[in-house]
Amino acid sequence: MPDLAEILWDTWGVPHVFARSEEAAFRAFGWAQMHAHGDLLLRLYGLARGRGAEYWGEKYLASDRLIRQMGVAQRAPVWLAAQEREMHANITAFVNGVNAYAEGHADALAPDTRAVLPVTPDDVFAHIQRVYLVYLTLGGQRPAGEPYNDILPYSTLLPDAPAMGTGVAGSNAWAVGGSRSESGHGLLLANPHLYWGDAHTFFEAHLNISQNGQPDLNLYGVAQVGWPVLRYGFNEHLGWAHTVNTLKGWDAFALTPNGDGYLLDGEKRAFTVRHETLLVRAPDGALRTEHLKVLESEHGPVVTEQDGRPVAVRCVGLDVAPIPGIFAQYWAMAQARDHGEFERALARHQNAMFNVLYADTDGHAAYYFTGLVPRRAGGHWSDWAGTLSGDRRELIWHEVHDFSELPRLVDPPSGWLQNANNPPWLATLPPALDPAAFPGYLSPQMVTPREQRSIRMLRSLERPTLEDLMACVNDTRSETAERLVPPLLEAAERSGSELARQAAGVLAGWDHRFDSASAQAHLFSRWLVGLGANRTLSNVTREPWQESEPLDTPRGLADEGAALSALEQAASALLQEYGSLERPWGTLTHARRGEYSVPGHGHLDPFGVFRVSGFQPAAEGMFDMAFGTTYIAAIEFSRPVRARVLLAYGNSSQPNSPHVGDQLPLFARGELRPAWLTRPEVEAHLARRDEVCSIDG
Repeated sequence: MPDLAEILWDTWGVPHVFARSEEAAFRAFGWAQMHAHGDLLLRLYGLARGRGAEYWGEKYLASDRLIRQMGVAQRAPVWLAAQEREMHANITAFVNGVNAYAEGHADALAPDTRAVLPVTPDDVFAHIQRVYLVYLTLGGQRPAGEPYNDILPYSTLLPDAPAMGTGVAGSNAWAVGGSRSESGHGLLLANPHLYWGDAHTFFEAHLNISQNGQPDLNLYGVAQVGWPVLRYGFNEHLGWAHTVNTLKGWDAFALTPNGDGYLLDGEKRAFTVRHETLLVRAPDGALRTEHLKVLESEHGPVVTEQDGRPVAVRCVGLDVAPIPGIFAQYWAMAQARDHGEFERALARHQNAMFNVLYADTDGHAAYYFTGLVPRRAGGHWSDWAGTLSGDRRELIWHEVHDFSELPRLVDPPSGWLQNANNPPWLATLPPALDPAAFPGYLSPQMVTPREQRSIRMLRSLERPTLEDLMACVNDTRSETAERLVPPLLEAAERSGSELARQAAGVLAGWDHRFDSASAQAHLFSRWLVGLGANRTLSNVTREPWQESEPLDTPRGLADEGAALSALEQAASALLQEYGSLERPWGTLTHARRGEYSVPGHGHLDPFGVFRVSGFQPAAEGMFDMAFGTTYIAAIEFSRPVRARVLLAYGNSSQPNSPHVGDQLPLFARGELRPAWLTRPEVEAHLARRDEVCSIDG
């Protein structure tokens, strides 16, 4: 008898999958992803094949070259073959669901994406490799002023992403233990900040599996489109959130050419050579052939040149410490029922990067610096940040640190843990981790205003509640403004500049928030950008950060003259452009998807705003939100679990879907939705019902 799964779609376009087996749930999940994001999913899989230019033209050729150079397609079937029987069956079921939807709804898909069909399980494993290439090479945070290697521009890895800088990932996350919370239950806040599109797009879903009439799993969260498992999730016992950590999981090596090879420890070494054939589609549909010669050194594949020298890339999670078990690990995390089971799932060590914040019904709270950290030949984090010499074999790493060797905190005396894309050292206060106990290259030592804002808010909550988390996640107060506006006003008062004093008068009336109605926020933003502040403010402040005053330093203005000059320039520009020094932030910025457009709010680092929003230039001098807050989940692990959620840009990217952007009005008002976790709740908000069979034919 066919194993049916029901998909109950609620009024926000969230699929609630009710199934009697894992395979049925995975198949329905693939079907549901195609319904909500079919064109995007197929495009992502086509790019992961290294055939984007063949399907969609020259724009994707650089991406195809890199995917081929990194051996993604060749590695995918090897990873598939490494799956245990159950996960192999689940991945196959997910793919079958994708293809079943495409067969029955071909007219719902764009003609140019149908060329990718049919999807195969290999595509799923190629896609996860491409996603981790993005995170590992571009997502890692770095201290201000320290060298960093940008040889793989994000426009290559994310050809469809907005053109706004090189950083691609961020997040806030909190975990509060039962010893601290008002209810005595664990609290969790998940608040990832990613680009609004491409491989970063989240898909919200609820998976309920009941076998033999007994509930087996009730899981809620988000997957990135193309993933067969949830990446952020919670069940009736526990939940987890991620932030991008400061892990440096790749290195670039500049090689010294020697004839048809290269030098290593003074000896000539030969490249391993393989050849790839790429097809490129012209606007008229004609295909041309391009031949790609791939050179591989002992360091890794050569992907570019710098100053006439070949540059090879070595990346964890691919050939060094491969992660074919990543989906099995996430599925084990999702099925865990207590802290011990969850930690054992993490210890599989199949996630190449990310911090993990955890909370549960037993009141535990935990923080893990997880990922694959190369076991390097000593040194500080910054020693490995730029392009390395390819002449020395000792710099080529072959192993990664074990899970047990990485920073971890469980139930600290403070009762709370947090991360805002910073090193692990201030996950809680007082600090409970000693940087000296770990290799110097594991993570830099740095503090950003957003982390200080995160700690300040969380520490001020004596007995946090779910409602406290919901309020804090919408906080738009600028830690940087709190720090720098007072000395700027003092400097302006002492100056002889009428314009500087006029601008200071405007800032004096500001509450330091980047709300949509904040009329002074734009002036401060122009001033700080003009001053050239870095992420940590270390280049514009008089006193550096001090471990003894972790929340109150750095402080003061390093150069009052430069600060006043930047203020005059910002004020002059605003007067020329708008005729006023005051303009509500939401009349300059907005968030748009589909038919929805709402005033913008929040800001990026280095402004120290917890509610992160990143904007790109748009028409008529406006700025569109392109990065920042995506999914929000505030969860109390009571019995039953209470959860409030939001997916800012909506739960579909398919043209004409009513759910493209339909959550933006809530986003603008700072509201979260209840997560409907039971069948009666779902049926009370039912918009559509589908049945998906788990057996072909």
